[in-house]
Amino acid sequence: MTNFPAPELLVGVDVGGSKTHIRIERADTGAILHDTIHSSTGWAGLSDTDRAHALAALVETSTAGRGTVASLVAGVHGNDSREQEEVLQAPIRSQYPIVRILNDSHLLVLAHGSPSGTGLIAGTGSSATSILSDGEALTVGGWGWLLGDEGGAVGIVRDAARQVLHAYDSEEVDPLTNLLLMGLGVDHPHGLQHRLTATEPREWARAAEQVFAALEVGSMRAQAVIDAHAEAMAGMIELLARRGGDVSTVVCAGGVITNQPILFEAVRASIKARVCVTRDVILLKDPPVSGAITLARKLYQASEREHRRVDATGNYSAFN
Repeated sequence: MTNFPAPELLVGVDVGGSKTHIRIERADTGAILHDTIHSSTGWAGLSDTDRAHALAALVETSTAGRGTVASLVAGVHGNDSREQEEVLQAPIRSQYPIVRILNDSHLLVLAHGSPSGTGLIAGTGSSATSILSDGEALTVGGWGWLLGDEGGAVGIVRDAARQVLHAYDSEEVDPLTNLLLMGLGVDHPHGLQHRLTATEPREWARAAEQVFAALEVGSMRAQAVIDAHAEAMAGMIELLARRGGDVSTVVCAGGVITNQPILFEAVRASIKARVCVTRDVILLKDPPVSGAITLARKLYQASEREHRRVDATGNYSAFN
C-alpha cells in the first residue's frame, strides 16, 4: 500500500472579543478542510501568555490528523504592539515554518483584497488598523469596555446605561430606559450597576440591539449614544491619517456595524466629513478569517518561490 505524504496546510484564525473563527485549507488545492467558529468567552480576561497558549492549543487540536501546518496567520483581538505579538507567537513559532500574528482588525483589508488601507472593526469591542508606507501596521483603539471600545457592543451598552441613569435622575421619560432594562433583564435603573459589573461584558453586550431599537422609536438618548460612537470611530481614522496610515480605503466589519446599517451609515458620513483623503468606506462581505488565509497563502507561495530559487543555485533543495 502506498503511503502518501501528509498534505501541507494553510491555517487562518480570527480571534475576536466574542468568537474565534478558524479555517484550514490545503496548500496545494485550496480545498477547505475545516471551518469552525468557537466562543471566545473569557478571552478579554486572559493574560497575553494565556492567550498565546490558548491559540496554540486551538491550532494543534484543529489541525491534528489533517496534515502539516505550512503557514499560519492569526488576527488576534488585543494584539496591539510588537511586545504582545512576540508573546502571542512564542508557543507556536518553533512548531510551524511560517507564523504571523496580527491585530484582528488588520484582517479586514486583507479579506477585502486591497493591498493597503485601514480596517475598522466594531463587534464586541472596537479597533482600527492602518497600513503604513513601510508596510508595517498601526493599531489604535481596542482599549476595552472600561476605557474605550467606542462603536463596539460593550461600549454602546455602557454609554446607554449612563444615559438611562441620567434620564432617571432628570425624571425624564425616554424609550431607551425600558428597552435597555428589558434587554439586560433588570427591573429598575438601580440594578444597572450590579448587572454590568457582576457579569462578563460579552454577556451584556447583547443588549446593544436594544439601543438601536430605541433609536427606531425616536429615543433622543439612543441617538446621542450612536452619534457619539460614530464620531469616535471616525476619530480613530482621523488619528491614523495623522500618524501616516493609509486611510484611502476603510473596510468595516464586526457584528455591530454589519448588523446595524444605521451605525455604518453614521460612521461613513462622519469619516467622509472629517478625513478628506478617504475615498471609500466599505462594509466587508467576506468573513475576516478569509484575510488570514489570503496572507497565509501569499507567505507560503513566497517561501516556495525562494526555495526554488535557492535550489537552482545548487545550495538548497526544496524537494528533499
